[in-house]
Amino acid sequence: MNRHSEHPSVLIVGAGPVGLSLANLLGIEGVSCMLIERNDGCIPEPRAVVVDGESMRTFQTMGLVDELAADMRQGFVADYQNAEGVHLFSSDLRPRPYGFCLQNAFDQPTLERSLLAGLDRFDCVTVHHGTELLNFEVGAEGVQARIRTRGEVESIIRADYLVGTDGGRSMVRAQLGIAMQGERLPQKWLVVDTIDHHPGDDPECRFYCDPKRPAMTILRPRGERRWEWMLMPGETDAEMLEDDRIDALLAAHTDPAQVHVYRRCVYGFSAVVAERFAQGPVLLAGDAAHMTPPFAGQGLNAGIRDVRNLAWKLARVLNGRLPETLLATYDQERHDAARAMVDMAVALGNQIQPTDPEAAAARDAHFAALNRDPEAARSFNRESGASLADVRLLKGWFDSGSAGGGRMLHQPSIQTPAGEARLDELLGDGFSVLCCGGAKVPESFAANSLWRALAPHPVSVDPACGLSEADFGGVLDPADPALVLIRPDRFVMAQLRPEDSAIDTLDRLRAVLEG
Repeated sequence: MNRHSEHPSVLIVGAGPVGLSLANLLGIEGVSCMLIERNDGCIPEPRAVVVDGESMRTFQTMGLVDELAADMRQGFVADYQNAEGVHLFSSDLRPRPYGFCLQNAFDQPTLERSLLAGLDRFDCVTVHHGTELLNFEVGAEGVQARIRTRGEVESIIRADYLVGTDGGRSMVRAQLGIAMQGERLPQKWLVVDTIDHHPGDDPECRFYCDPKRPAMTILRPRGERRWEWMLMPGETDAEMLEDDRIDALLAAHTDPAQVHVYRRCVYGFSAVVAERFAQGPVLLAGDAAHMTPPFAGQGLNAGIRDVRNLAWKLARVLNGRLPETLLATYDQERHDAARAMVDMAVALGNQIQPTDPEAAAARDAHFAALNRDPEAARSFNRESGASLADVRLLKGWFDSGSAGGGRMLHQPSIQTPAGEARLDELLGDGFSVLCCGGAKVPESFAANSLWRALAPHPVSVDPACGLSEADFGGVLDPADPALVLIRPDRFVMAQLRPEDSAIDTLDRLRAVLEG
């Protein structure tokens, strides 16, 4: 057995999009990390098909968003109709509260290759495909992991932290003995990926809420389209994967003769969340921590959300700026939020996929009544996308008594002397403080230990920027003198005013880490 020469600060197990994203975020922070993956390269087939605006903002933090966005269909309207083709409701996913459309269709293999190539920028990041984790031990100085390459060469890796991004069958989670809580959904779905350059009248995204066979479709980049149909009682996986059966399903929408089917599979879905996302220096993210049915398009996005929350915390603990107790807020902030996301997806699925005619009729009657009131229908459609447009921490390291505390700051574009810029380009990679309405950072803040540790970058915001309170999602008013402290993941940490109560707020935030 060889003892590997590297001693990374973070060992990441699993090089899917979540693990690759974590490695890029740690690379930006200058944290040494090793990423291992048992497969020999990126996956060749698409699995997830949409990334949301919050994930796009994370890609922006990585410095990769423009490259990734160039290969996406940015923004669309998700349309829901019943068995008779009657419109039930729509979700407009084109607004850009965080600088990017609420949902964007993409090709997973292309995205993974770009994320992998992005790691070439960092001398502090190494990637090893064809390498599996055999086991690990936790000790006083971190984690000792035993790994093996395809060539049967075994090595010992020592790391301060280990992060399992190794999917739903996570070996990391299994060794920790952490159980998944929830249920395996009874329905199975046929998933078919196609290329069809002459589609019919199907929109970019539609859910067919037909109790005889619920289905959905979404248009992806380069003329590709994803189709999904529920298997009905008595149908087997094998028969649903046959050419004739797939052609018959496609024929209701397009000419099967002009469609190239390049992937077909039958999936079952789970609605489960790990009991905890961390145990000592070992942490879980992505499908290793939670799995959700696809109806809200949040499976992959929840994993990106995990690592965005985790990366800046690991970086500041490892560089000594903040105490290790900060990492306890990862589980605190992400566990219940992931559970809420899974529950939302299940609830949406219950609207889409009832196969009981009476239940479907009751749903249709509900939406028929709703749609007779145009304002009520508009309100419902807005609310259907609210979880994507107004992201909030349920609990965690922020001042809940501050206006906007725990809410993600919107990202408008701001006119600067050098031209138009996205807000995050001005905020930088770390903590920042928005100085609104001419407010200045008091000199006395320099004596506060937390303020010194955070070292927030000041950015002036006032009415001259041409933006209003609405442009910032109601979190701040450019004309109102206040200091708005922003975390690296763009959540509002606190509003600080006046000087005496501001120090009290900082002391309360520091006490969370000390206690």
